Amino acid sequence: MVKIIIFDADGMVINRGILPSEYFAKDWNIPLEKITSFFKNEFQLCKIGKADTKESLKKYFPLWEWKGSTDEFLDYWFKFDSNLNQEMLANIKELKIRGIKCYLATNNEKYRTKYFENVLNFKNIFDGIFSTCNIGYSKSQQKFWQTIYNQFGMPDKKSVLCWDNDEKNIKAAKNFGFSAELYTSFNDYKNKINKYIKPSI
Repeated sequence: MVKIIIFDADGMVINRGILPSEYFAKDWNIPLEKITSFFKNEFQLCKIGKADTKESLKKYFPLWEWKGSTDEFLDYWFKFDSNLNQEMLANIKELKIRGIKCYLATNNEKYRTKYFENVLNFKNIFDGIFSTCNIGYSKSQQKFWQTIYNQFGMPDKKSVLCWDNDEKNIKAAKNFGFSAELYTSFNDYKNKINKYIKPSI
């Protein structure tokens, strides 16, 4: 029986419409490729803690004609990318009442991870947050899941259920030995989750 559930952030706990890069390009009326260069390059290192987002952004601000400070940009970005899935949060609350440990796993850099913890209050919603910037590996890598497993105290792997909206992360979790399901919608999630946990009394 599943005792631990790991939830994906973007696309599951946080609703995702358009990507931040697409929104920025539209909002500033500049070519998308000017924005995506950062997300395809430096940001990939930021997500595994190998570069600092604030420092990496500095060279892009002139290209983007951003006139504000770095902190103002991050606030603008993070607020846009914080459309919480209230149905999912309510379900997580129910699961915790039923004794299920609920964790968040995210491919993210350190400042947005802190935003999750403190501004979105995820530190009080989840039993723990695992971010790639702190672990040093992406969710598609086995060492990411090994690190989490060690922190759990190495329980029965089948007692851990992972949800993610990216198939390569689901494949990695399954290859490690965890149960894992692809997240596509809340209704699909609700149809699948009950086969893993005891029914409520």
